[in-house]
Amino acid sequence: MLLMKIQNLKTKFPVHIFWIWIFLGPAILGLEAESWRFSANELRKVDKEDESRTVLSGNAHAESDTMSINARQLELSGKDHEYISGSDKIAFINNEKKIKVNSEHLEYNRVTGVVGFRERVILIDEKNNVIVHCESLDFQQKEDLIIMQILVRLIKDDTICRGEFATLWINENMLEISGHPAIWRGDDFYRADRIRINLDTDEIELEGAVEGTLITTEDGKE
Repeated sequence: MLLMKIQNLKTKFPVHIFWIWIFLGPAILGLEAESWRFSANELRKVDKEDESRTVLSGNAHAESDTMSINARQLELSGKDHEYISGSDKIAFINNEKKIKVNSEHLEYNRVTGVVGFRERVILIDEKNNVIVHCESLDFQQKEDLIIMQILVRLIKDDTICRGEFATLWINENMLEISGHPAIWRGDDFYRADRIRINLDTDEIELEGAVEGTLITTEDGKE
């Protein structure tokens, strides 16, 4: 069952803002009932037998009880609007996990719970004070798993990591980096085949072909 209400609100400027409330029942998607709210400067809707699309343009905003998405343009598509895609200046927030992501493109499959971000991706993990840059990121919300690829660079306090691939287990606060990974911590530097970091304790584990430089102080203490 799909309920939709559209209200046209006038502002001080000659711009129309559309607000949409969508309720998706559990019988449709096999999920718990979910309410989404959308707004934008312009709305275009296409309803055909084999196609249903709603395009929100200009300051597009979408939010549920747990997350919000801002973009220049958002599109709802698929049967019962189970797909949400966005382009240009994506700003995503998961309030439960305290995670923010900025990117240029977004693809969200509401059935699988996977949010894909592409191009100039920046993730901010406020809980762990972690910032990650990459070109591709998949947030698997049901598994509490984040997979990052291509030019991955992580910054946490005085620790900087880089590699081609990274996986973050959110509940365990464990990060694993592979693909020619390297890590800098202060003046120390390490390389390995695989690097794991416990974000709770800052403990680093190096695996396979380990090499590095360790700087000691004048009194011999590391």
